[in-house]
Amino acid sequence: MKKAIILLVDNDPTNLSPLVDFLDETGFETQIAQSGKGALRQLEYAQPDLILLDIMMPGLDGFETCRQLKANDATRDIPVIFMTALSEPIDKVKGLEAGGVDYITKPFNMAELLARVKTHLELRRYREELKRYIQQLEQANDTLRESQQKLETAARTDPLTQLANRRDIIEKIQYEQIRFERSQRPFTLIIADIDNFKHFNDTYGHDCGDFILVAVAKIMQALIRKQDRLARWGGEEFLFFLPETELAGGGIVAEKIRQVIASQAYSYKEHTLSVSMTFGVGVFHQASMTIDACIRKADQALYEGKAQGKNCVVLAKPEE
Repeated sequence: MKKAIILLVDNDPTNLSPLVDFLDETGFETQIAQSGKGALRQLEYAQPDLILLDIMMPGLDGFETCRQLKANDATRDIPVIFMTALSEPIDKVKGLEAGGVDYITKPFNMAELLARVKTHLELRRYREELKRYIQQLEQANDTLRESQQKLETAARTDPLTQLANRRDIIEKIQYEQIRFERSQRPFTLIIADIDNFKHFNDTYGHDCGDFILVAVAKIMQALIRKQDRLARWGGEEFLFFLPETELAGGGIVAEKIRQVIASQAYSYKEHTLSVSMTFGVGVFHQASMTIDACIRKADQALYEGKAQGKNCVVLAKPEE
């Protein structure tokens, strides 16, 4: 086991010599500094496990040396035991206020000195172990929080398109419904469906269908406002949630997206594909309405668009 290192700071060699011999014999490694300034310089390069520090030294005395040690992040945790002939309580209090952990008066009782040194080395070891344990707990908590965040994100995200899923978008719409009760500002829901989607799966395989879903999801996400939300509603259907938007405004957004989707060429392997979408637009504009009713309105408008030949935008008739 590695020997504990003790730094002895005393300007009197006659005090240092017997201490060095005794501590070496009892299994410690010793270092020596003969002034407070010398100790501070030495600590810049090598740090002991404990410091035995004389108080009465010329220049920088033990109290000020200890204060400077405790003001330095690199040395503040090293336990300091004062050594002095001063025995008045006020001197002991002053030493403890400077940051010392204990006080040994001269002439030393070597058995007492050894007991105090071992006690404070053991206490420091416990503190270091506790510190490491707390760090491990903090790291474990960080990992747990990160895992919980990933799980929560996964629970609200469609794994294929990385858009919000049905659960997430419904929660956001429900929150907007509560805001509507205060603001009376309408919001629009748009249901969009990829036309002839089964054809892509049947002709080119389901990987092609996934490719189309991801491609149109990226395009649509890029075309909406920051405050708008887009979710994969299910299969080849998507749901847009446009806060503080009238029916006509929702129709304009849907038409813009429809035109961009239809104008793109989609390259899948050696095939160049054309994609179109149909949009049904509904508005939530009165307190007596429900979210389900608004979604049904948009869904009905979508089916009207399909019946009209697809690749179009249909606005649901608002409830009176």
